[in-house]
Amino acid sequence: MKNILIAVSGGISAYKAADVISALITRGHSVKVIATDSALNFVTPHVLNVISRGNYITETTGETKHIELGKWADAFVLVPGTANTIAKLANGLADNLVTTTFLALHEECYKIICPAMNTHMYYNTATKINLATISLFGCKIIDPVKGLLACGDWGMGKLPPTKAIVDEICDILEHFPIWNFPLYTHGNRLSYRGTTDDSYSFLDHDWKQNIEIPTGSHVGAFGIRRRHDIHKGVDLYAEIGEPVYAVEHGIIVDICPFTGEIAGFPWWENTYGVYVEGKSGVVVYGEIQPNPELQIGSKIGQSSLVGNVLTVLKKENGRPRSMLHLELHEAGYTHTGQWEIGNGKPVGVMDPTKYLIKSNKKYLIIK
Repeated sequence: MKNILIAVSGGISAYKAADVISALITRGHSVKVIATDSALNFVTPHVLNVISRGNYITETTGETKHIELGKWADAFVLVPGTANTIAKLANGLADNLVTTTFLALHEECYKIICPAMNTHMYYNTATKINLATISLFGCKIIDPVKGLLACGDWGMGKLPPTKAIVDEICDILEHFPIWNFPLYTHGNRLSYRGTTDDSYSFLDHDWKQNIEIPTGSHVGAFGIRRRHDIHKGVDLYAEIGEPVYAVEHGIIVDICPFTGEIAGFPWWENTYGVYVEGKSGVVVYGEIQPNPELQIGSKIGQSSLVGNVLTVLKKENGRPRSMLHLELHEAGYTHTGQWEIGNGKPVGVMDPTKYLIKSNKKYLIIK
């Protein structure tokens, strides 16, 4: 179990921090709580102290509790994260216990931010830059969701449900790999790929664009039964030439033909695959033209260019002809046989869907 420091800043959703604190304690974690003065306009010190079982911390002049807390914490969680406090963290300001403690955190401490604010504030360029900046510092962002906001507006900026926040925190603490989304496009915006006729997909409308992550009964989803086999990857529909970026750090273990006559599958166009072994296992970027600078044995960083999407389908069949085919294999399983109907799941194949859905969709690509 971990030492988790909950920092509460002054948004209307500050009262929800009490539920997060309670849930983390229930899961066995040791929790301490700090808050900004503005947060106390929405939730009282007494509530925070009772919920944390006597672990609400304050600091008076001359004390150095921010240093003690910075050494104690395995994880620092800002919930909610207001635009003002996020701006302070991004710019290294230290004018209260929350911000001074953030600067005093040790290098191995997880830093987790849960933004919550009005939609226009969330999409403001300054906020986007600040979120991108703290991501560069190693902060993990738990994205807000759409809903009815306290001001009466409907839109992005609402804290996710408590369970979703706590599950995400626990995933991070248990070293669940946090991927970047592999497709980006014009002006560093996320890739637009519309829905297809056969789609029962998870559609993410973040940044007012559609990302199609095939789930369930979808021809391009993991585990979908086809005529002769079961699909062992996920097809992310993308335009021809779309750049593909690494979802995580790793080492290139193979670059080889993937489809087409060159690979022994003449019913598809010629494409290639890049195999990268990292924290999650072996991530396979298929149906692409590899970045010519890459070589087997080379290290590749998260968000580094892997290649560009190629046309794979020879004719339209109700879905786009070009796509990134993404597979995930267990470590050491560079190549696996096709998952055939009746033969069960082959050893070494994993479902990348949950990693994609949890992907941090950055506002800027930071190299």
